[in-house]
Amino acid sequence: MMRFKFHLTGILVFSFIFAQEEVVILSKKVGWDIDVHENRFYEIFPDEKGFMNAQIIQLSKNKFRVSIIKEIRGKNRRVRRYISLKEFASLQNHVNMQPEFTEEARTAMYKGMDFLRVAEIINGIPKPQYVVVNHSDGKLLKGSLIVAADNILHVQTPTNVEMVDLSEVDAMTYRTRMDEYDYLKPWLIGISGSVGFGLARLYNSQRSTIYNEYGVPRTDLKRYTEIYGIVLGLIFSSELFDAVSTLLTSADTIILSKAQYDKEKIK
Repeated sequence: MMRFKFHLTGILVFSFIFAQEEVVILSKKVGWDIDVHENRFYEIFPDEKGFMNAQIIQLSKNKFRVSIIKEIRGKNRRVRRYISLKEFASLQNHVNMQPEFTEEARTAMYKGMDFLRVAEIINGIPKPQYVVVNHSDGKLLKGSLIVAADNILHVQTPTNVEMVDLSEVDAMTYRTRMDEYDYLKPWLIGISGSVGFGLARLYNSQRSTIYNEYGVPRTDLKRYTEIYGIVLGLIFSSELFDAVSTLLTSADTIILSKAQYDKEKIK
């Protein structure tokens, strides 16, 4: 009998507790569930990275629990935040003072938000090509983007290959097309090879003649130097073509972080 009373009391207590917890509407503009689009537009929880959706649950007269679903490392996680009545009222006023989230407002909001489709954009960039990468810490990295895989940029610099995580990049300048000036490639190859040959001949003319043991001039060494000069010129022609096409082709800059997007919006 005592055990039955204990169970009955427990059920009543838990029923009372759950009865006190009620999902509340922050504003008519967002409804019961605050989705990712509403959160971006109204900036209700701007610091919650990976935000998917949220509900606000009233625990008591002066206490609320915010249940947030976030995407963390590819998995959905639930996190909880607790706010006071004053904080709830502040969020409510913040939303109510803003315009309605219409389809037109949504289109305008997402215009320029390249950071929401980073993988799609990066995969579509012609490679290899010269890029300028803006780090989140303010540093600039210049070099040839050779590979982009698993959210990592592989950028060839004069000294080594730098690997940069996309989460650490604010913006990147690149060329949308690399084939516009392909007709210049044969000309640049010819010019580069000729310059290499000319420099090799100049080098040969300035060094003393080498003779073999029979006193015959080693003209084969001169030919070797000339061939070597042509080969170096042809190798350099690839870099020359990249440089010329980079200078002639218009560049685009994509914003890859929300922080940078907010900065540009303020400007």
